[in-house]
Parts: sequence; structure tokens; C-alpha cells
Amino acid sequence: MSLRLVFVSLCALASVTVAEDTTRCPRGFLEHGSSCYWFSNITGSFAEARSYCQFFGSHLARVTSKDEADYLRSRANEEKGSTGYWLGATDLIKEGKFVWEGGSPLNYTNWRPGQPNNVSPQQHCLTLYKNFEYNWNDYDCIKKTEFICERKVSMCCCNN
Repeated sequence: MSLRLVFVSLCALASVTVAEDTTRCPRGFLEHGSSCYWFSNITGSFAEARSYCQFFGSHLARVTSKDEADYLRSRANEEKGSTGYWLGATDLIKEGKFVWEGGSPLNYTNWRPGQPNNVSPQQHCLTLYKNFEYNWNDYDCIKKTEFICERKVSMCCCNN
């Protein structure tokens, strides 16, 4: 049996087993662009938030464009009630140099003017902060806040 035939057969089977499910994101995640996002309704430190995201097969959100930043700010405003959300960048490795987890540089930023300011020596983690209209803020990593997990959209051969 050719690989293409196996692939087509699996797609046919998938369409039968999930007939009504056309989402490409796990339940509770919201699709935007090529990513799925989960806005937590629980709080945790930066490390706890990172662990939750990993448990869900995702990572703390990495914002790489204005479009993505605008989407996350808009959704954060719609969620109501959260004072902030952890994103996946820190300057724990080198003070003042924020990088995404895994070491990728921040090629796009959306800092509130005057941020990051490192007001306290523990402000090493990145949040979307409500009082700054959900623009970026450096924040104490051990404080508890909500968080945003991100994962890539699932692609199935059936959606081609």
C-alpha cells in the first residue's frame, strides 16, 4: 500500500470520527493566525504558568508581530478581570536582555513606554499588564498572575 493511500485513508477515518469537529485547536484554545491560544482562568508564578502550558502541549505565548500583539491585547480586554498575563520571555539569563524561552530574541516588542524598568530586582518576567492597557511590562517572576499558552494550529491532510 502506498504512503499516499495510507494518508488518504487516515484522513477519511479522521473525518468520520470527528464529523462535526472542524476546529484545528484543542478545546478551550482560540485560533488566530497559525497559533492556538489559551487564556488561563487560574493564576501562578511564571514557573508554574510555564509548567501548566507544557502540560497542555504548549508554551507560554511568544509575540512576534503587531497583529499578534493586537489580537492578544483585544482578547485580554474581552476576558475581563485579569490584572495581567504571563508571556514567555525573561531576562533571567542576562539582565536587561529579554529573550523568549528557548533563547529566541524578541524581534518584535510591545513594551509600555518606560518599560522594562526593573523597579524591583525580581522583575525578570514579561506580562501583558492591564493597568498599561495590556502592553508589555516586566514583572516579579514569583508573583501569581494569569497566563497565555500558545501552540501551533493542528494541520490535517483533510484540510488541504
